[in-house]
Amino acid sequence: MSKMDTKDFALGALLGSIIGAAAAILMAPKSGKELRNDLNEKAVTAKDRTTEWSNTAKERGVEWTNTAKEKGTSLKSTAKEKGSEYSQTAKEKSEEFTTAAKQQLERISEKSAGVKQKASSMKEDLAGDVKGIMESEKSEGRKLAQQVVQEIEETKARLRKDVEALHEEQNKQ
Repeated sequence: MSKMDTKDFALGALLGSIIGAAAAILMAPKSGKELRNDLNEKAVTAKDRTTEWSNTAKERGVEWTNTAKEKGTSLKSTAKEKGSEYSQTAKEKSEEFTTAAKQQLERISEKSAGVKQKASSMKEDLAGDVKGIMESEKSEGRKLAQQVVQEIEETKARLRKDVEALHEEQNKQ
């Protein structure tokens, strides 16, 4: 129910109670003094009920507000933690792949130096050696690229699961 619906319902219930009580009292065959006493009693009862309903509504409103704040804070905290976690994972993977790429570059440099030396002494075998090295490194480069793609896909899948879990948790609340 919205605020307006709750307010309208409470007002309607109060007015209905007052009107019903007044009609019952006025229709009863009583003396004026008894009638006045009954009206006073019913007015006090109606006032007490109204105060009770008002206090209950206020308490529930405070409870709902506090619950919403707690859940919002919890979701925010979870999102921050997951964000930090994924940021750290991305940083670590980036460092791993950078190191692997540097090592591959060093291997290529070392092998190139060997090829240069051979070139001066064996010109006929040079073309075959270069081709073999390039094929070998091309294969290593493909493997490294596949590892990078696989890590990205796994991270993406974990991120999707965590986002779905957050959505489910949010929908439950």
